[in-house]
Amino acid sequence: MEKVKQAIKQNSWPSTVIVAVSGGVDSVVLLHALAQMPIRIVVAHVNYHLRSESNEDASFVAKLAQKMNVIFEQRDWQTIPDHAVEKEARIFRYDFFNTLAKQYQTDTIVVAHHANDQAETVLLKMIRGGQLRQMSGMMAKTNHIIRPFLALTKQELVAYANRNQLKWREDGTNSDPNYTPRNLLRNDVLPKLTTINAQAVRHINDMAQQIQNQERLIDEQAAIYAQNIVSWHTIPQAWQAPTLKYWLQSHQIFNIKENQIMEALQLLNNDSKPNGSIALNQGVQLVKSYDQLGLQKEQNRGQVLSPVMLKLNQRYFLANQSWLWTDQEPIHQDSAIAFSMAAKKAVICLRSANSSDKIALINGHKKLRRLAIDEKLTLQEREAMLVLTTMNDDIVAVRLRNNEWRVSAEYTVKQNTQPNWLVWRIEET
Repeated sequence: MEKVKQAIKQNSWPSTVIVAVSGGVDSVVLLHALAQMPIRIVVAHVNYHLRSESNEDASFVAKLAQKMNVIFEQRDWQTIPDHAVEKEARIFRYDFFNTLAKQYQTDTIVVAHHANDQAETVLLKMIRGGQLRQMSGMMAKTNHIIRPFLALTKQELVAYANRNQLKWREDGTNSDPNYTPRNLLRNDVLPKLTTINAQAVRHINDMAQQIQNQERLIDEQAAIYAQNIVSWHTIPQAWQAPTLKYWLQSHQIFNIKENQIMEALQLLNNDSKPNGSIALNQGVQLVKSYDQLGLQKEQNRGQVLSPVMLKLNQRYFLANQSWLWTDQEPIHQDSAIAFSMAAKKAVICLRSANSSDKIALINGHKKLRRLAIDEKLTLQEREAMLVLTTMNDDIVAVRLRNNEWRVSAEYTVKQNTQPNWLVWRIEET
C-alpha cells in the first residue's frame, strides 16, 4: 500500500492530468491513488465495443468517476478494422488522450502500466527481434506519458485494491492465452518462468532498466558527435551506428531497422563509392556525398527535365524560371553563359543530363559521369545537372552546380566570332 502511495508522490504533478481508466484493477488503483492528490483529474475511457461487456465497463467507469467527483470523458470506437486490431486500438486511444490533453490544457497523460506489463513487453520485443534499445521496454516517462507503476507488480496493485475495498471490472479475454501473444506470455510463459525464479518479473524489469541506463549514456555521447560533424569519417567507427541513429531521430526519422543502419555505414565507409543513397522510412533517402550525409525526400529525386526547345530570342518559362537563347549581349552576365555557334541553328535544346553524355574538352571527350566525380558533385547536384545541346544532341554546355556551367571546347567563343548566350532568371511568383 505504501509502495503505491510512494510511486504517486515521487512524481511532480501539474494542476490537471488525463488518467486512462479501463475499469480494470490497475487503472482503478491508479485513479484512487491520484484522487488523494490536490489535482484536477480527467478520466479518459475508451469503449472499443469488442466484448459484450464493453458497455457495462463504460458505465462502471462513469459511475466511479462520479463517485470520486472527477471529470469523465468517453470515446467510442465505431470503425473496427479487420486486422491489426491491437495496433489500431492503441492509435485510437492515444489520439483520444492527446485530444483531451489539448482540451484541458495539460501536457500529462497517466497510464497504469506496471512491472508485469513491462516484463511482457520486453519478452515480446526479444521474441520478435529488433534493436537493443527496444529491449528496454517502456519508459517511466515518455514525452507527456507518465507510468508511475512500472516498478510495481500486478500483485502489489491487487493488494492495494483489496485493502482499500476497491471494486473493478475483469476482462475475461485477458485470461485467454490464445487471444493474443501478450496473453500467452501473461498466462502461460511468465507463470512458468516464476517457477524457475520467483523474482523473474523483477529481474526482467531490472534488465530493462539497465538497458535504458546504457542507452541513455550512449545517446549522450552520440549527441556530442552528432552536433559537431565536420566529417563522418572523423567519428570512431564504433560510434558511427549510434551517432547515425541519434542524428536520424533528431531529423524526425524513426523506426529505422538495423539492416538499414548497417547498409548506410557500409556505404559511408566505402571509399570506392563517393556518392550513393539508402532508402529509409517515410519516403526519405539517406544520401552520401563523399564524407557527408544528408536527407532527401524521394519525390524530389530523379526529377527529369523534359527536353525544352529554345528558339532564338524567344523566352521559355519553366516552373519559376525563364530561359532565353539570344544573340544579344545580356545586361546581367552573372546569370548567362556565352558560347559560339558555327552554323546558324533554328533551335537548341535544354534537357536533363545523362550519365552517358560526353562533353568535348581540349584534349578529347569526357563522360559527364566522370566529370561529376572529378568536380566532386553531390548526388543532388548530379541529379540537377542540365545540358544545352544542338538538335543533333551534341553537348554545347553542361550545368554542374547552381550557376556554374562548363562550355564544350567545340562551342567556346573564339576571336572574331559573334557569341550567343543562354540567359536564365528566377521569376517572381
